[in-house]
Amino acid sequence: MRLLSSKASPYARCVRVLIQHLGINNIEELLVNPFDNTAELLDANPLGQIPCLITNDGMALFDSEVIMRYLDTELGDRQMFGASSGNWLLECQYSLVKGLIDSAVKLRQEQMRQEEGVRSAFWTSRFEQALLRGLMQIELQTVITQTTIQAPQLALICLLDYVDFRHSGLDWRKVAPATALWFGEMRDLPAFIQTRPY
Repeated sequence: MRLLSSKASPYARCVRVLIQHLGINNIEELLVNPFDNTAELLDANPLGQIPCLITNDGMALFDSEVIMRYLDTELGDRQMFGASSGNWLLECQYSLVKGLIDSAVKLRQEQMRQEEGVRSAFWTSRFEQALLRGLMQIELQTVITQTTIQAPQLALICLLDYVDFRHSGLDWRKVAPATALWFGEMRDLPAFIQTRPY
């Protein structure tokens, strides 16, 4: 299998961490800049987005959640999303963190628009506030009380590393001190060290 990926994308990193964490070693990682619109990426994913997993039979899977669920089901004994459907707490926690990743990426896009002189103060503030509200909610949930890594925990560590990487001025630790403490302990697990964004 081949994974079209990048080092900076938090979506791609979630997949890369999952691969490392589950010990899957038959996937070739190809670094791709999605803004280059390469034929390889566009042929696999007409949206021109990463990550994109090309299976051994040539099927292209895209969207990080689809890829994570595929790998978890086919090669991971359903460790990440649970063995049975209907774990709505886990599903909702994962959706919250995934939405926070979306907000962090949109905030980054607003930063990039500043070079064009079209950055919106309204949208910048909205994405920042969504991140802070969401992390305050995480403080109240069991995501950070688990010692095992499942999809919500994996995605949360990827999110927080990305926020520190791209939005170092956002003082999220002030509103989520317990999450910050948990993050400090969990982010140095091998799968996260090997995939840090840069």
